[in-house]
Amino acid sequence: MGRGAPITVGRGFPDGRGGFPKRSMTGSLRKGWLIGGFVFLWLWLPPAAGAQRASIRDVLVKESNGAWKVSFSVENCFTDKMEEAVQTGIPTTFTFHIQVYQTRNWWKDRKIAAVQFQQSIQYNPIGREYQVTFGEMGSEAARVTSSLEEAKRWMARVQDKEVQLTSPVRTEGITYLRIKAELDPVKLPLHLEYLFFFVSLWDFETDWHVETLSP
Repeated sequence: MGRGAPITVGRGFPDGRGGFPKRSMTGSLRKGWLIGGFVFLWLWLPPAAGAQRASIRDVLVKESNGAWKVSFSVENCFTDKMEEAVQTGIPTTFTFHIQVYQTRNWWKDRKIAAVQFQQSIQYNPIGREYQVTFGEMGSEAARVTSSLEEAKRWMARVQDKEVQLTSPVRTEGITYLRIKAELDPVKLPLHLEYLFFFVSLWDFETDWHVETLSP
């Protein structure tokens, strides 16, 4: 039996050593690094000139059956980059902290109440709608809108959040609350995680806003 003609290894076919030609794998890697490079530049571009820091505003506190109901807004919490990322379907979560303290002489202030909760926004490109989820300790409620501006207003507003006492209020000392909002680190798509393992999309964190509750 004579030796047959040599087999030409074409693109996408085994190369005779159990694998595929390096050219196709090199092309995939090059494409992956190119995408990664674009995302890297987008993440690290400096913020727009004149960008304002997010802050807590319009705080309203009401007493209700031995607890407080707290309402407030977060001003300047959405940047252009954040809006672009939301439009791609990346879920974005704000975490809110409310703490109540009472002053003490010659000792650190005493914490008498605290609550932490989240609000999240995610865009559905198929339905072309935004879902804002309000959740705490497993209980969640959601609202849906086709307007980005309306969804941003929902995300930036906390209304009548109940804060329960964990310790009794004493007659001496000043009672005050602190409010803070921050953006949770964003989990990148799986094919980019190896590039940006320690990177989050934005740096978002307000200062603590202090509000006196009683003299």
